[in-house]
Amino acid sequence: MEFCEKCGKMLVPERRDGKIVLVCRSCGFVKGLEDSSSYKMTYSVEENKRRKIAIVSEAEIRRRSKEEQELMEDYYRLFLETYAESESESESER
Repeated sequence: MEFCEKCGKMLVPERRDGKIVLVCRSCGFVKGLEDSSSYKMTYSVEENKRRKIAIVSEAEIRRRSKEEQELMEDYYRLFLETYAESESESESER
């Protein structure tokens, strides 16, 4: 643990430009480190930000895929009808 040369407050390790330096939070004094291996930077993250789990049952997945398949079949039928109509219109114009 080191203290500020200007105000005597405790210096806190901070990462700047990829290097760890000691910074005084009171006066802003910065002291470079020759050996930063003794300092370890850790960050705490709240539990609700760290874990997000989605629980999906197999039945729900099957239901979704069945609904999606029915929707795709409807789109395909509509496409075929529209295509057939446009073909018949182009043949009648000839």
